[in-house]
Amino acid sequence: MNNGLITIKLEGISLKETERCRSIIHELFEMGIFNVRNGKGILNFDHEGALAEVEIQVKRWRRDKPMPELRFLEQFKVSSTPDNSTVAERS
Repeated sequence: MNNGLITIKLEGISLKETERCRSIIHELFEMGIFNVRNGKGILNFDHEGALAEVEIQVKRWRRDKPMPELRFLEQFKVSSTPDNSTVAERS
């Protein structure tokens, strides 16, 4: 099995804002939003910009399509590097 790596470099952004973004990305991985197939995820944020609610809508059936197979990511770790980029790795 291969290890996945996602690196995001954010320039001109504070450490607090970087952590806010990292936290949101981490939550999205944990709840499986990136595994949605044949559907969509709707993100709602509060007045401070924190992730407040996630709605996942999946089409369960279409006449011309088989029901989608739901897949889950294996364990992963999201972390910040010294240059304030965020790294997601499979554990």
